Amino acid sequence: MSTELYPYPTANETQSLTGLANYINNVAGGNFFSLLLLGMFIISFVVTMSFGIGNAFVFATFFCSILAIFFVIAGFLNPTWMYLLFVLLAISLVLKRLGKSSTLPQI
Repeated sequence: MSTELYPYPTANETQSLTGLANYINNVAGGNFFSLLLLGMFIISFVVTMSFGIGNAFVFATFFCSILAIFFVIAGFLNPTWMYLLFVLLAISLVLKRLGKSSTLPQI
């Protein structure tokens, strides 16, 4: 008795990088690239936390927004995730700007 946990890839799915990425996304229930973006967000946020929480959040949302654009153009990601990252980027930029209380330039 053979029970498969996931379908094996066919020869057509492994001939190109796009086919392989679609296969991985299908096996993961369509969540692979959204989870990949979440992982990249966490990694970029933690790496840049030494520059401050606000700067780290702005950088992480900007970096993941750029990645999301490429994933949506390639057809790997639902555009809703890209729009969510754009909204988070706008909110983080507004909060960052409102956080500067002095009129002197920040260095």
